[in-house]
Amino acid sequence: MSVNIGNEGSILTIYKDEQGRYKIYIKGTETQEDGEVKDIFMSKKVQFKKGVEVKNRSKIEVVKGWTSCYRIQTDELTEEGKPKYKYFDKYFISEFNLLEEGVDEPQKQRQQTPTKQEDFSFSVSDDDLPF
Repeated sequence: MSVNIGNEGSILTIYKDEQGRYKIYIKGTETQEDGEVKDIFMSKKVQFKKGVEVKNRSKIEVVKGWTSCYRIQTDELTEEGKPKYKYFDKYFISEFNLLEEGVDEPQKQRQQTPTKQEDFSFSVSDDDLPF
């Protein structure tokens, strides 16, 4: 059984990163604390059949595709001493029509800006102590 994925007639824009991995972006909304609704984008991993190459920013129409999963081993062990895994979902696309060919250059990874951490450190000298 297959399920068409995506919306607007299953038309998706495929992005390819520098490591050759494919993904799509899904738009959603999130309500902020002040009540304002903000657009957010989530990425989903996409996999094709072996040997299928798609250029970055190609537009495809999914004919046959479904949700699948993959796992990544963590550094933790179970009580029995076996490795623990984290499970993630992905879209597997087995058949598609290429609507618009993308470009050869891969999508550049966005550099995450380090979050500013407040400095709560302080120094104390012997003169400041009451004893």
